[in-house]
Amino acid sequence: MFGTMLNLRTCPVCNSGNTNYYTSTSAQMHSNKEVFGFDQCKDCEFVFMNPRVPTEQLKNYYTKYYLPYRGAEAWGKFEKLVENSFKKLDSRKLKRLNKVHKLTPSSVILDIGCGQPSFLKMCKDQTNCQTHGIDFSNEGWLHQSLKYEGLNLQIGEICDLSKELKPDVITMWHYLEHDYTPSYNLNYLKSISKPTTKLIIEVPNFESSSRRKFGKNWAGWHTPRHASLFSPKNLELMLNRNGWKVDQSFNYGTMDPYLIHWMSKMEEKGIAWNKSMEGEILPFISGMLRFIPKKLLEKKLSLGIMTTVASLS
Repeated sequence: MFGTMLNLRTCPVCNSGNTNYYTSTSAQMHSNKEVFGFDQCKDCEFVFMNPRVPTEQLKNYYTKYYLPYRGAEAWGKFEKLVENSFKKLDSRKLKRLNKVHKLTPSSVILDIGCGQPSFLKMCKDQTNCQTHGIDFSNEGWLHQSLKYEGLNLQIGEICDLSKELKPDVITMWHYLEHDYTPSYNLNYLKSISKPTTKLIIEVPNFESSSRRKFGKNWAGWHTPRHASLFSPKNLELMLNRNGWKVDQSFNYGTMDPYLIHWMSKMEEKGIAWNKSMEGEILPFISGMLRFIPKKLLEKKLSLGIMTTVASLS
């Protein structure tokens, strides 16, 4: 299916050549079950996919059947219920952002990997701030131009962003783990920022209890879309090496940790991800209720997600 795979000889975080094979996992949230390998750096413990799918062929894993692109519609008659949960997620993101930088009409927010840009829409609707979203595909907003009218949405890579953008806040909600050149892009984002710019990164946490529980079925692999599996220390190391310093670090995020638990369970089950999710809603809710005692401890335990807030060093 693929052309020449992309081999890495050094660690993308610390550039060490002291790397070894770690494990292999099957493609997730996809009908084909190709197997992909991951290496680990012995110096900084960073885990990364190696070799990688050629970038021009990654689109085969981001089709219109990809669940995040399908959104609430994938849940059939429960669409409104799921849509409401997405709004709550966007509200948590906005709350996190406002703790870092209080949005005003003059604020500029840049959302990297914006997908369905409902978060940016909420920011715009509630604060009338200046919004800019970028993604390598427009599948997330292609047929919803009226819904997202007034947002600045761009198809492209980070290096395509204007040097004049100067955002007040840059958000990466589950983007950085997809990035093939994270160091280069963090450097580029530094170059288009102002001295006071804040960076918010939310990613799966490789050191989490859910990764240990589910092993190769852990949804944080999201194989082969996730090229990087970060832990708090190597994410901080990468930021420091590329002009950013960590202000705050949390072993939880805006994403409900039950979601990564549920997706992992579905990978174990071998669910067909392109089907209607309507029949899964009752087991989903039942599992969510059973998960509540764990969720109450998410600020003490790492259940699958971590968040880092950084500023220019």
